[in-house]
Amino acid sequence: YRMDVGGAAFHTQREVLQSHGGMLSAMVSEDFSHDVEGDGYAFLDRDPTWFSLVLHFLRTGNALVPADAAGRASLYREAQYYSLEALCWAARPLQERIIIMGRHPHGKVCE
Repeated sequence: YRMDVGGAAFHTQREVLQSHGGMLSAMVSEDFSHDVEGDGYAFLDRDPTWFSLVLHFLRTGNALVPADAAGRASLYREAQYYSLEALCWAARPLQERIIIMGRHPHGKVCE
């Protein structure tokens, strides 16, 4: 599947875009009509910097979340836009997260 996100070209498989549900999954489904440019690319007017992290999440299931608050907030907004609940949770601003601290059986502290 070929996408133009904010002027940057991305290539991936349809199955990757469908892997976590959300807007991208709906966009590539046969029931959804999405405009494809004359060059065969589906266009999304979004920031390609954050889309690369969204695509990484869809491919691996792992969220690469920026350490800085501004980057985290930007990724959170993108995750909301694409309706990716698990990525929203991972990118949620730290002050909004509920952290339950406990002791690991071997004495290590874990979240």
